[in-house]
Amino acid sequence: MKTLTEMAVEVLTTADGRAKTDLSHQYAARWRAARSAGDPIPVGTANPPLRPSRPETPELLDPRNVPRRRPGSPEGRKAILHAVAHIELNAADQHWDIIARFGHVPHADRLL
Repeated sequence: MKTLTEMAVEVLTTADGRAKTDLSHQYAARWRAARSAGDPIPVGTANPPLRPSRPETPELLDPRNVPRRRPGSPEGRKAILHAVAHIELNAADQHWDIIARFGHVPHADRLL
């Protein structure tokens, strides 16, 4: 059985956003089910990557180098949706990164 921190490292090293999301949902459900059954998954310890994995394409750009979009235009709406998706992806990675990095803290399992 994988520890929670091992699950976290697997999510962090998954580059594809959809696969990362699927793993996140699977592992969260497994964690909740195990706790409900009175058989919690051990937290464990891990060595997370310095940065979460990302797909090779599209190329990551500095925000200053991204073309500006006019609000209300179809391109502007696409840019907003893209920004929200990016924010959510980063939030998921930060969630798993905290688990991977701080799972060793005494009584961490009580906080999760």
